[in-house]
This record gives sequence, structure tokens and C-alpha cells, in this order.
Amino acid sequence: MYKLTIPGESFIVATLAGVLALFSNERVQATETALITLEGDVCVTSVTRYNGKLALRRAGTAAEIVAAMFDEVREHWLSEYGSDQKPWQIRPAHWDELFGLFELAREPEHFLSSSQVDAERAAARDARQFFNLSSLFQNSAVERFGFGAGGPSTPSGGVNSRHEVHVAYALLRNEAVPDAVIDDYRKMERAFRYDLEWAEPLLNVVELRGRLPAEKHRWVASVMRAAKQPITGENVDAIVAAVSSVPNGCGFVDVDDALFAAGILTADALPPMFNEPIALGTPVNAFAERLRQILADSRRDKSLDRADMERTQGRTTARRHKLEREMALLSHGRETFEWANRVALALEQCNLSMLLEVLDSPDTRNRSSKRAVEEHYGVKLRGMNAKSRRRAIFALCGMDEAAQAAWEAADAERKSAARKAEDAQHAKEVAQRAQYQRPDGVVIDGAAHVEAAIQEGFREIRNWRKGASKQYALVNVELGLARTLRAKDGTLDYARAMLERLAA
Repeated sequence: MYKLTIPGESFIVATLAGVLALFSNERVQATETALITLEGDVCVTSVTRYNGKLALRRAGTAAEIVAAMFDEVREHWLSEYGSDQKPWQIRPAHWDELFGLFELAREPEHFLSSSQVDAERAAARDARQFFNLSSLFQNSAVERFGFGAGGPSTPSGGVNSRHEVHVAYALLRNEAVPDAVIDDYRKMERAFRYDLEWAEPLLNVVELRGRLPAEKHRWVASVMRAAKQPITGENVDAIVAAVSSVPNGCGFVDVDDALFAAGILTADALPPMFNEPIALGTPVNAFAERLRQILADSRRDKSLDRADMERTQGRTTARRHKLEREMALLSHGRETFEWANRVALALEQCNLSMLLEVLDSPDTRNRSSKRAVEEHYGVKLRGMNAKSRRRAIFALCGMDEAAQAAWEAADAERKSAARKAEDAQHAKEVAQRAQYQRPDGVVIDGAAHVEAAIQEGFREIRNWRKGASKQYALVNVELGLARTLRAKDGTLDYARAMLERLAA
């Protein structure tokens, strides 16, 4: 038994492992080392600090100290839990104290002094070995508990040091988990995490323990959690009965369907948007009315087909399938005239820029708009090559090939001018981040430097080699003067753009 005392408070723990656990206490950590005292029944042990962290010091070799610490835990467990204790019968705090010891293998200075560490390393060298604390801790634990740092074996195979894993499986099997352990877990904010959420209902619903195979239980817990419905003592019998015919190797969809069929789960509610009115608008002409109908039908049919396919392939539940179909049917009546009117007006006004963007595309895009044009105007736009499709769009606007060529040439010129304007703006923004000093000493940005130079008659860009690099300048030929430009800071590009604009 150990008593650790700080001003105004004392802590009684059974083992050095418990003392180490106290070092994480904020009040203990904040206490000056000289004010911390530690008393023990067996061996003199003191508290010190190493690199600012609390540490223990006691006499003996590493093997002796490690053996003593594990012996203390073993004796404490025997006195508390008997000789045949199972992992789920140990209280979580005591379990954490045991596994906290393994952390010392990576930080020997927290339980061994520098002289003790040096002596261990010297002894290892003399024996032509390495000073390996991990093996020492592992072997000491296995000798006393039957498992090491990896923890005991689990029913699912392998080993695990997480106490909650063993408690979860014990509850699943309806093992006799002590009330003290149950109470400890009930006090935790989230007792079961990291793929163990399925164990949460077992903690509070005693009637669920031992009722379902592991895989089926996991899916039941997952489905109920996703549906935001608790498993209770009142509905547990109905849940077990509902999934009794579901195969043990089931999945989420199987369990969800079974619980839905039994009336335990209800259909998902429609999103709030379907309870709110929507303004559909008014069609500008008959074409817009037809296009809106085609769009609504197409989207409804696609949604229904997708929902049915997901259901047929077993990727969605009956509840979700029902909801998806309801939403598809309701959305059909909520299709507005916004897009249909835009296309209709573009056709009426021969807005070729928009019509080409919408209609001059592969057959897989804007199919509803193309179908509506074909039905209403009799102009075929699908199943043809790009040149023929483009020609048909111009013909739809009453333009022959000559008019088309003129429009395309003008459009190319407009796009080129727009690109040049964008490039000039970008060059200006880059140049504005540079700094240049005027002859009078005033510092200005690179864009202002270029603009001032051009305004003062520097209107020719020249370049020359200087070593491996190329130099640039704006030149005033009449005055024989030059103003510096640089390619990297945007001033060269901005000067070119400004001069090109002046030339135009």
C-alpha cells in the first residue's frame, strides 16, 4: 500500500502502478516536487522529476523493479478479484494501471535513475546483448498474467489490450460482469468507441445480453442507432423476434428490412422542403411548357430507375427505397419553368451564344433540351456529327452558311479580345505586387511604373543578354532613355498588353 501526499490532500493506492497513474492528476502535477511525499509498506520509493515530468526512484536492478511492480499488481488483483479473474471482471482503472506500466519500457528514466540505466547498459554490453526493457516488461507480464502488452485473446481472434473490448464481448455473451465494472462504464461519457458502439445498448438493457449472435447484434445496434431509435427493455423482445429469421451472416439492409417489416422502424420522413410551396413560374411559350414537362419526366424516371436498381442490387433498404420513390414523384410536380424559359427565350431571340453552349454538345448532355427542340421545331440535333449539329443550330436561327461563318469569325474575335483583356488584367494584378523607385525616390507599384513610363513616351520594348539571363526595358527612342521591366514580376507582360492596346 502506498500513500502519496501533497499539501492539503492524500491519495491511497495499492501499487506503484497506481502511484504512476496519480502522476496524471493535475493537482499532483502542479505540486512542487519537494512538497510531494510517498510512503510505502515494502520498499523505500521516492518521487522526483525527469525533464519536467514526475518519476519514481527505488533501489534495485531493472529486472527486480519491474518484477516487483508486476507482482504488486498481481497480488492486488488476487486480493480484489480472486485467482480466476477474467479481463471483464477487472475494474477499468485497475486495468489501465497495469497497462500503464508498459509505457515505462519506452521511458526508462521515469522509473530508473541515470546511474541505474548506465549500469544496465554496461551489464548488457558485457553480456554482448542489448538493454531491452520491452522484452523484460513483456516476459514479466506473461509470467504473471498470461498476456503481455498486446493484451489477452478475444473471441474474435487475436489479442487486444483495450479493456472495453473484453467487457463488450462479455456483455454480448451475457457473462457475469461485476456490478462495479458496469457502474464504472455507465459513468463514462462514451464507454464504447472505435467500432464498439454496438456494445452501448448491452450496458443498459440487460434483456439484450446473450440474445443475438455477434454479427447480427452488431447490425441491429447499427440500424437502431442510424434510425435514432433506442433499444429498450420494452422493445427488445420484438427486435429479437423480428430478426430471428434473418441469417447470422446478414448485413445492414437485411436487418433494417426485418425491423421495418415488423413495424419497429417507421418510414423515413420526407425532407422539410417537400412541405413548403414552390413557385413554378409561367411558361413564356408552348416550347417552354413542353421542355419543362420533358425535364420533369426525365428527372423523375431517372430517380425512380436509380432507386429501383439500388433496391434490386441490395444496396438500399426498403425504407429508403420507399422514400426515394416518394421524393422522385413529388419532385416531378416541383419542376420550375426557370430553365425552360431561359432556353425558350434564347431560341426566340436567336441568342446563339447560349444556344451553342446548351445544344452544341455530345448526345449525353442536355438531352431533354435537344429532344424538346426536335419535337417542337423539327430540327434534329442528336445522332449526328459535331459539324452537322452546329450547322443545324445556326439554321434554327435562320442563318445560312455565310452568315454562320461571319458570326463565328466575329465571335472568335470577341473571345480573343476578352482573353487579352483578362490576360492584361492578370498581368496588372501581378505587377501591382512589385515595387519600383521613381527618379525622385518615391516608391510605386509595378503597374503604375509601366503606366507612367508609357504615358511619358517609353513605347518600345527592347531586350538584351546579360550573362545567361535576358534583360528587358521600355525605351524612349527620342530621349535615348529606358525604364526597367522584369519578366518575373509581371511588368513585362503588362507593358506588352498596354502597348498592344494602344496600337489597336
